[in-house]
Amino acid sequence: MSNTESPNILVVDDTPANLDVLKNILKTKNYQVRPIPNGALALRAAQAEPPDLILLDVMMPGMSGFEVCTKLKADEHTQHIPVIFISALQETKDKVKAFNAGGIDFITKPFQAEEVLARVTTHLALARAQCELQDSYQRLEAQNAELIQLNQEKNEFLGIAAHDLKNPLSAIKGWAEEIEEDYDAMEREELIDSAKKIKLASQKMHTLTTNLLDVNAIESGKIDICLDQVDVCPIIANLSRHYSRLAKAKDINLTFHCGESAFPAYVDANLTHQVLDNLISNAVKYSPLGKRIDIRLLHKAGKVRCEVQDQGAGLSEVDKQKLFGKFSRLSARPTAGEHSTGLGLFIVKKLTSVLHGEVWCESEEGKGACFILELPAT
Repeated sequence: MSNTESPNILVVDDTPANLDVLKNILKTKNYQVRPIPNGALALRAAQAEPPDLILLDVMMPGMSGFEVCTKLKADEHTQHIPVIFISALQETKDKVKAFNAGGIDFITKPFQAEEVLARVTTHLALARAQCELQDSYQRLEAQNAELIQLNQEKNEFLGIAAHDLKNPLSAIKGWAEEIEEDYDAMEREELIDSAKKIKLASQKMHTLTTNLLDVNAIESGKIDICLDQVDVCPIIANLSRHYSRLAKAKDINLTFHCGESAFPAYVDANLTHQVLDNLISNAVKYSPLGKRIDIRLLHKAGKVRCEVQDQGAGLSEVDKQKLFGKFSRLSARPTAGEHSTGLGLFIVKKLTSVLHGEVWCESEEGKGACFILELPAT
């Protein structure tokens, strides 16, 4: 029941005159009243459309009010409805029986309008307050669960940062110390080799730092985005040329297939480049030596569609479930010792959403994977 809705009250009594009296009393407060003549019908009415409160006669043929209330309280769909008993019975034992059955109050006949309205209004207010309290509790539970999840992610983040940054830092420190101590005795080739190792370790650290900053920008809503008409073809062509050289080092044949001259999409050029860079670099990173990668650009159903197909190990069902998750570690591993942060596909998914596009993967274990990106065409 919202603050703007008129409360819905089920009035159950086998005497038509009593139903009329209660209906007239309650309508002075603009309550919605549903008169019901017996217990069996009351149960069905409450289950079909749960009211905000029930006024329930005790003595009725077929099924007494006590039986009706007991059944209502045993049903998870109706157990929350407050029940006020109405009866000519005035013995304490009858009132105790009413409370034991699950009732919250007891009104004796003949009815006094002021008493009926006071009790009904009070219990409706209590029910509303209880409902709001329950809503607040559920929100707090959800927020608490979210905080627990964020704390777990924070701990995971610190663990990854400590591990993935410590190793290359240690390597850089070791090679720098070696150069410092043995510079005079080192050959030029040895110096160049150490410099390359330092550069590679630095690149790993730069990739991790960049990914972590990207994740922070995404989750804090601080991404700079400028949507415009952008031709996706040159972006993929440039990335394909760049990664072809890296693929060649693994004896991988990377081919870009593009049947048309232009593929305009309504996107942000920088974010689109970042998404495609991640997808293509992953294909190279996880493809076995001597295989091929096919990148296809096409129009499909009013979208600009890019498919990145590899011949790697493919994805297991477990991998598919966590594919685009944060810090996901899949069963597949880079095939030439390349570095992986577990954040790339998470960033791809989030950035694709910002671009109003879609990204998914079609794969069978042992048969490679095809990552598909669809962007809004212009």
